[in-house]
Amino acid sequence: MRLPRVVMWQRIAEILAAEISAGTYPPASRMPTETALAQRFGVNRHTLRQAVGALSDAGLVSVQHGRGTFVRPAPVIEYPVGTRTRFSEILSQQSRLAEGELLAVRESAASAEVAQALDIAAGDPVTILEILRRADGQPVSLKTAHLSSARFRGIEVAFRETNSLTAALRQFGVADYTRRSTRIWARLPTPEEAVLLHQKTAEPILVMETVDQDEAGRPVEYGMARAAGQRVQVLVAS
Repeated sequence: MRLPRVVMWQRIAEILAAEISAGTYPPASRMPTETALAQRFGVNRHTLRQAVGALSDAGLVSVQHGRGTFVRPAPVIEYPVGTRTRFSEILSQQSRLAEGELLAVRESAASAEVAQALDIAAGDPVTILEILRRADGQPVSLKTAHLSSARFRGIEVAFRETNSLTAALRQFGVADYTRRSTRIWARLPTPEEAVLLHQKTAEPILVMETVDQDEAGRPVEYGMARAAGQRVQVLVAS
């Protein structure tokens, strides 16, 4: 692939940075050799080294002489689990930018497990939101949020307006909420989860099953979050 000669090394650096962000080269993985990359872009090794140097200066890769160039591991997010857990607040305290993307929304009959968690009858309609959460643009977790349709019908509209479940709940009169319970375990991701989280299927994920309640003690949301195991460190607050 031949690129325009104008600031070619910058263009190459931009392309490789985008591929690192997209997960083409996962954290801690080894980049292709200088020779392979130079052939790919149709440039000499000097130009290629300028591009790699820019990636190194940006903190995206580490050049290890004699071994190669490696993608730097993404900074680990410390995720405290306590009575008050807010994704955006947690990231803000760690100087990270939080984003939430609504991937899908559907309505379904509550299973016995979901009904018990939300204190509704089995078979009652629940609104299910599939949310992808990012930190500084890097996928961190997938969350499946179950909410009573009778109480929160149309909450997906509020979420699209705010990109925040906490802010969306405020529009339905839930000024604040706390964590009633959290259950955590590890497993391997499904192929779809691995793609969305930009990780390998052989790398474990953390699964967090949660129930949140409002100030009156009434269940608000039953959630199932799947977090990238190498990017999230759970801290249990005492």
